[in-house]
Amino acid sequence: MVKLISEKWIEGYAFSIHTQYSIYVGENAAGFPQFDTRRTPMGELVYQLKYKQNLSVLPQIIDLLKSDVKFVEFIKKDFVILVPATNKARKFQPVEIVADAISKEFGIKVIKDMVEAENHTEIKQVEKAKKIDILKSSYSYQAHPEIDKDSNIIIFDDIYDSGSTMNVVADLLLQNGYKNLYAFALTHTRISD
Repeated sequence: MVKLISEKWIEGYAFSIHTQYSIYVGENAAGFPQFDTRRTPMGELVYQLKYKQNLSVLPQIIDLLKSDVKFVEFIKKDFVILVPATNKARKFQPVEIVADAISKEFGIKVIKDMVEAENHTEIKQVEKAKKIDILKSSYSYQAHPEIDKDSNIIIFDDIYDSGSTMNVVADLLLQNGYKNLYAFALTHTRISD
């Protein structure tokens, strides 16, 4: 597992790097850039689930998670809080689907509505400082009756890129008195920002 560095959580990991390499190979007939891309096993499964909307890969994602002793120990917390989806147009939300499967397999409670995004749009191409401002203005917190301030909480996302979304969610939880925060993503797009 890849360590996710932040002063906002006690410990954080991504299961693996997302892409092993991506090499520009030219343009297609329509003039769009083409790449020879090789993803890690988890990276390919996340790609299939998130971008191809292929639900059949979900059992393989859970099998990979179960095969990692470090993950099996790490997941033993009280709750999983989801990072809000940035693309509401998908027919299903990958983070929710995987979290539900993790909950079923590992017996951890998933809370889906503690942090929500209002009028949120995808911000992948926005620089990190602006990204954080956009996220802070669009994310809202709602207390959940099952979770007390001493609960061990995992902030979960499918892909960790700049860390902006997880850090803003962590800030919201810290501001509201939660101190035992952890972070987990299925893949990390790069080793450092």
